[in-house]
Formats: sequence, structure tokens, C-alpha cells
Amino acid sequence: MLHRRSVTVALSLVFSLLLGAVPASAQSVASVVSDMQSVYDRQMETVDTYIVETNLYTSYHQKDMGDDGPTYRTQTRLKGTDASSFAANTTPSAAYGLQFDRLKQHATYAGTEAIDGVRCHILQVDNPSAVNPNVEENATSMTYYIDAERHVPARMVVETAASDSQEANPSSVTVRFKRYETTDGLTLPHRMEIQLNANISDKQRQQMQQMMEKMEQLPEQQRKQMEQMMGDQMNMMKQIMSGDPIAIEVQSVQVNVELPGDVF
Repeated sequence: MLHRRSVTVALSLVFSLLLGAVPASAQSVASVVSDMQSVYDRQMETVDTYIVETNLYTSYHQKDMGDDGPTYRTQTRLKGTDASSFAANTTPSAAYGLQFDRLKQHATYAGTEAIDGVRCHILQVDNPSAVNPNVEENATSMTYYIDAERHVPARMVVETAASDSQEANPSSVTVRFKRYETTDGLTLPHRMEIQLNANISDKQRQQMQQMMEKMEQLPEQQRKQMEQMMGDQMNMMKQIMSGDPIAIEVQSVQVNVELPGDVF
């Protein structure tokens, strides 16, 4: 099963708004990534802390001046007990992210494509662990679709290898970044959709359906205990069976505010 870490790692750091796209014919991986890095650096100059509240969680972010330059530390607190672990760890601040130098070395430029009517540069990574060393071992490729005008991600797709296991194993995860808005210099997508595409047989799907039906027939307290014990596996099964994306909606953004003392 694709663990939540693979999505979390694939989605790291934060980018903002930068005007002026370069014609597609002149593009390369280096030029696309350099544009994104300029966006990131500009945003880092003015944003020291921020808090993002969504329908699923609240995330807290603080600039950290490390040896390799500034980055953001992030802490996420879930709302309730039913939120998906994927959504919980896919904070809008950490949602787009790339290791810039590694991406320049290991990605290839694959042209452009229209995503929701927006022309996007396509960056293809055939060795995901070379860009993100902590990515799940069964990840076989990552594809980034970068808005050619604003230099922010519009979509990311992580492909995973098929498994012989009897468990439900996602064959891909697609993350769509929508409704970019700027608050006090911080530009974030205010809606993200995470789509799990499972590589499961009809028999496996039937077994999952039967299991969920049996759990629905349990007394409420016993059912909740079972769901809590199964944790991510239950969330994954529900998502696979529904076929609907996990939707993350930003409700409020606070920039350069004091963070609670117990966050970090």
C-alpha cells in the first residue's frame, strides 16, 4: 500500500506568484525550475510565519534559517478523527515541492500541456528517489505540470509499481492544485484534490465491499473501534470504493503572526 509519506515527500516546500513566462520553445528543465525557485525565494523574503486552516486540519509554519538557506518547519493538527492521513500531511504550504538542484539534475522536459485551460510545462522524473530520497520504494515516476505564466504547480502525478499483494495498492496518486490566492505576500492553492487510482482486481474490490458492509452492520461503538484500529487502511478502502478525490479547502490564512507556544 502506498504510505502517506510518499505523498508528503512528493509535496514539499512552497511557491508563490511570479509574472512573465518564457516561450515554450526556449524552455528547459533548468529554466522552468529557476523560475519556480525565484518565486520561492521572493516569497521567503517576506513570510516568516503563517497559519493555514483547512476543512481537514490546521497547519503551522515557521521560517528556519539552516546551513543551506531558509526553509519552513511545518506542524499539522488534524480536525476530528475521520480526516484522511493523505490530506493531513498534504498541507498547502508544503504541497508543491521539489528539491530544486536535484530536480534540475534528474528531470527531463516533456513539452507543454493544457491543464484546466492553462498552458503548463511538463517535468518528468523517472527516478523519484533521486529527487526525493524518502519517496516510497515502489514509486516509479513523478510528473509535474507547472503553470507557464505563474510558475506554480497545477498538477502532480506519482506512479507506483503494481504489487502481487492481496491488499489494495494504489497505482497512482494525482494531486490537483486549484484556486491560487495571495494573502500578505503568500500565494497558496485554496483547493487541492488528491485522487487515488487503485490497481486492484474485481475480486479484491468485492472483498473490500463485503468488509465495509459487515462493518456498517456492527454496533456503533464496535464499528468506531474497528475503524480506529484499521486507521489508514480503512480510509484508503473508503476512498478507493468511492472513487472521489480527497478535497482540501483552505478556510483562512494568517501571515507573519505569532504561533502558539506548543507548536514546535
